[in-house]
Amino acid sequence: MIGKKLLSMQDIKKGFNGVPVLKGINFEVDYGENVAIIGSNGAGKSTLMNILAGVHHADGGEIYFEGKKVDIHDPNVAERLRIGMVHQEPSLCENMKVYENIFLNRELRTSYGMLDRNRMRAESRKVMESLGFEIEVEKKVQDINLVSKVIVSIAKAMLMEPKLLILDEVTAALNQKEVEHLFEIICGLREKGLGIIFISHKIREIVQICDRVVVLRDGLEAGVFDKKTDILNEKDIINLMLGEKEWKGEYFQREMSDHGHEVLLSLRGLSRHGMYQDISMDIHENEIVGLAGLKGSGITELMYSMFGIMQYDEGRLEMKGEVLRAACPQDAIKRGVCMITNDRQREGLAMGLGIETNVLIAALDKVRGKNGLLDRRISEKTAREYIEMLQVKTTGPSQQVQFLSGGNQQKVVVAKWLLRDSRVILIDEPTRGIDIKAKNEIYNLLIKEKSKNKGIVIYSPETRELLNVCNRIIIINRGKIIAEVSRSDPDFTEKGILEIMHSY
Repeated sequence: MIGKKLLSMQDIKKGFNGVPVLKGINFEVDYGENVAIIGSNGAGKSTLMNILAGVHHADGGEIYFEGKKVDIHDPNVAERLRIGMVHQEPSLCENMKVYENIFLNRELRTSYGMLDRNRMRAESRKVMESLGFEIEVEKKVQDINLVSKVIVSIAKAMLMEPKLLILDEVTAALNQKEVEHLFEIICGLREKGLGIIFISHKIREIVQICDRVVVLRDGLEAGVFDKKTDILNEKDIINLMLGEKEWKGEYFQREMSDHGHEVLLSLRGLSRHGMYQDISMDIHENEIVGLAGLKGSGITELMYSMFGIMQYDEGRLEMKGEVLRAACPQDAIKRGVCMITNDRQREGLAMGLGIETNVLIAALDKVRGKNGLLDRRISEKTAREYIEMLQVKTTGPSQQVQFLSGGNQQKVVVAKWLLRDSRVILIDEPTRGIDIKAKNEIYNLLIKEKSKNKGIVIYSPETRELLNVCNRIIIINRGKIIAEVSRSDPDFTEKGILEIMHSY
């Protein structure tokens, strides 16, 4: 089967609210081939895949699967064809257990017609084992972290034994070891003849794992790179993706001034049992501090405690020399601390509301008129300024954020907290699911915010991202600080940071 056409999409068109998103895309996948789709946020990647998965219906064009013309008018058709998709944001039922999600709409039953929960638990554990991950299938989804949710989504797709598997930004929540393990699984599936479509903003991953790279730009195919005939490199892919020559790259050295003398936020012996221990650090004005460590090292929980989402058991927080008792996020916000979390849909956005409302919701005092009521003119003007600043692809400020791409949703979260103008900004994965150009726009915005005598704390699983924007990087392993590296240190390199992280 390998080498034959599994999928052919011809002249696919799709628009929303009169705005064309796909303008005639041709796309194909062979048996046993891993094809990457890459493009800026809003280029049409997810829309094209949602058409293939039956979530959206194309306005025009034809789809052939295993040589036969098909009409994928809903997800059930895609499932019958054995097309599986793992979405960028895990689409799971939070109040249901892991095994219940894996078997949702495919429940196993006993000979008496009752749910066979024992078999579903056993089969779920078997799928998890085949993927090489251990997640307790009896847990509710709301009680597992974002990484585990991604794995559960993959397990759910694998249960149908797909012929074509679509992976939409699945590595965004994974650490390097987990990514490497996932790539081993992908290579194994490819060797069995499975077709794989891989969507990612991480060019290095695409170059490493994919056979072909299809570049989309503004709803059209901008070009194709094939490993059989082309040498894949990051620069050429980025230039084609952005339509710009001599793009300086995803990461480049930025000038970084020294931090100020004033300490904005201090942590003294902060501990939460089973998560992090004895964390002490100072965040100065005019500095960006990076937190580096593997997923599960306690960094997210530490940031939650700094923002009042999660309480610490021991130690103390001080804001400009005064004890900060952040019993809840509202307390932290009042004292000048804000946080951009890594789970934008669940914790960062009101998905059913418009962009304008989401941007302004944390800073309503900035758009009130003299009478104390919201000034519609000011609020719309402010929202448009941030939409333009972050280049959010949208039909306008009133568009609901649930209809934006994942990257554009992330930009709205960033805009919300930049508008709040807090003295200390905590950011857990600032550029998750954001394209290369938007990453650099956000980096520049953060450096601009830093120059306003603010302190910024960033966690990112991408070491190069931290090296790009941080004055210093604090490395955490198993909940403890193991090293601190400043820009002037010889270990302030990707190799140096990774060696420290993996040496404990």
